[in-house]
Parts: sequence; C-alpha cells; structure tokens
Amino acid sequence: MRKVYFIVLGFLLFGCAKKPVKIGVVVPLSQELSSYGKMCLNGIKLAAKVINEKGGIKGRKVELIVEDNRGEKETSLSAIEKFNQEAVIAVIGPLTTRNAMWVGEYVDNENLPVIAPTATGIEATREREWVWRIAFTDPFQGITLAKFISEELKMRSVCIIINPHDPYSTGLCESFENEFKAQGGKVSFKATFGVGDTLFDEQLKVIGKQDPDGIFVPAFYPEAGLIIRQARDMGFTQPFIGGDGWDSPELSKIIGDRKGINYYSTHFFYNYGGSEVQELLHRYRTEFEEDPQTFSALGYDALMVVKKCFEQAGGVTRDEFKNNIKKVSYLGATGNIDFTQARDPRRSLMILKFEPGNPTEMVKMY
Repeated sequence: MRKVYFIVLGFLLFGCAKKPVKIGVVVPLSQELSSYGKMCLNGIKLAAKVINEKGGIKGRKVELIVEDNRGEKETSLSAIEKFNQEAVIAVIGPLTTRNAMWVGEYVDNENLPVIAPTATGIEATREREWVWRIAFTDPFQGITLAKFISEELKMRSVCIIINPHDPYSTGLCESFENEFKAQGGKVSFKATFGVGDTLFDEQLKVIGKQDPDGIFVPAFYPEAGLIIRQARDMGFTQPFIGGDGWDSPELSKIIGDRKGINYYSTHFFYNYGGSEVQELLHRYRTEFEEDPQTFSALGYDALMVVKKCFEQAGGVTRDEFKNNIKKVSYLGATGNIDFTQARDPRRSLMILKFEPGNPTEMVKMY
C-alpha cells in the first residue's frame, strides 16, 4: 500500500512540475493598429520558442494565450479579465498608453503582472504597482527629438500636428515642445486632428503659410502617413519628425514614392547592434521570412524579461514576478533593460532617417 502511495504522490508532483507557464498576450490583430500587434506577437512567439527549446521557465514550457483587443479599451479589459480567470502568471500588452492605463486599476486589484512592451506614455505605469513597461517614455523621446533637431538639424521653428484626445500624442507633444522652446526654438503653429480623420488639408494650409523648418507629428503611423502624403502632394519639402508610433512598414506604404526626408525615434534597428540583435535577426528571418521590426523586438524582449524574473526566484508565481523584476538586468535586442522604482526601463534611444527610394539609416544614438 505504501509503495502505491509513493508512486501516486510522485506522479502528482511530477505532473504539477510539468504544467505550462501561462502567459497572456493582448495585442491588436485587427483594425487600424494591427500592424503593431502582428509584429509584436511574432516577437513574443519567437521568444517562447527559444525559451522552450532551452528548457522553458524552471523546467516548464511557456504557453501563450492570445487575445485580439482591436486596439480598443473595452476589449483590452475583457482580455485581461479572461487571463485572470485562466490564472496566467503575467500578461504582455496592451500596446498603447491609453489601453495600458485602462487596465491598470483592475490588474492592481487582482495582483496581476502586466508588461506593456510599447506603451510610452508616462501615465501607463504611474501610481500602479503591477504595471511595467519595456519601451522608453514619451518625456525621454520628446526631449531627445527636440535636442536632435535643434543641435543636429539646426531647426529654429516648427509646426506641430497632434491628436488632443490621445495621451500618447499629447504627452509626446508636451515634452518635445517644452524642450524645443528651452533650446531657443519657436513653435509657429499647433494644429489638431480627431480620431478617424483622414483629410488634413485645412491644417496643412495654415502650416504652409508659417513656412517652418520642420513639422512634428506625434501620432501613430496611420495618421502620420496620411499627413505626410498629403503634405508632399501639396508641395511641402520640410522634414517631418515623429516618435516611435511611426515605426511600422505600413508608414512607407502609405506615403508611397513621395520624396522628402523624415526622422523618427525608436528602440531598435535591425542593421545596428551586437550579438543580441544578430541572433534575433537570424532567428526571426528563419521563422517568419522577413526582417524583425521594432515592435517585434520589444515583444521578444518583453517575454525574455519575464523569463529573467524567475531565474533566481523561488517559484513561478505572480508575487515572485513582482519581487524579482526590480532585480532584472537584461541585455536584449533593444538594448540593456533594468527598471526604475517607477517601473520604467533605463534604456537608450535611436533616431532613424528615411526617405522613399533610399535605405533607412540610423543617424544618432542617445
């Protein structure tokens, strides 16, 4: 009888040890920001494959549970609630600041770790205990972009086009504008647009009369691409400047072959970096037959940070995640990542230059 007892007990213990580590992933796989979501999900899938090939997390395979939030607030929260019911250890996503903010109160109440891989708005992690980010913050990129165009491009006047209803757009605009003025620059005119707008000729007509040195567009790629395309068709030759919200292959498709130099800040460039970048590049090309983009690399690094959290932990639990993430120092595809008390990463930023018909190039690292 004792022999049977030990056999059964050993089977139960072995079975428990082999249960997968469930990770929730909430990204937009449909609607206008689907390009972001698909790139990020590919990076996360690749990281899961690499982790599982190397034995998983403490001997347990990673299992991804994926939900499409369509880039919307309500579906982001419903996805998080589903993950909580399925007892995931951590969640990667949502991607945008507004959606990360929307789920923050719920995950704090439920003690559910969330890593927002691409949310740059400062509000995403503020006054939260269970929300972290992988991306740099809008104040950092806004200040850096303003210094870049002042010091490197010698711009003295700019116009700005923002979406006043989006925290990413307003947050990036505020930090950029304050620093540009501190550098002695002048904001000649600030135009606004609304969600779903596709025509920007009225704003551009006013901006054209100001004849600025450059035009700053803190927006996501669907709107930024349309603004640049319409401006080039109207004869604008000035450089356009933006943040990491531009970073999608879809931007160039929207702009088409319209000539003109553009600059934007980002976290990753596959033609620049050390062995970590090259390893991701090789594995990603093999897996997906295309080059990784910034959102792919951020998703990849986000799951690798989750794994890193548990390397020295006593177990694989939500509390262990929270207790150990503050100790993480991880050199990934997007650079070195460790976390401040505000749950934001200390990390670098690069500025890329692109013009239709010419290769994209990295022009400055900060």
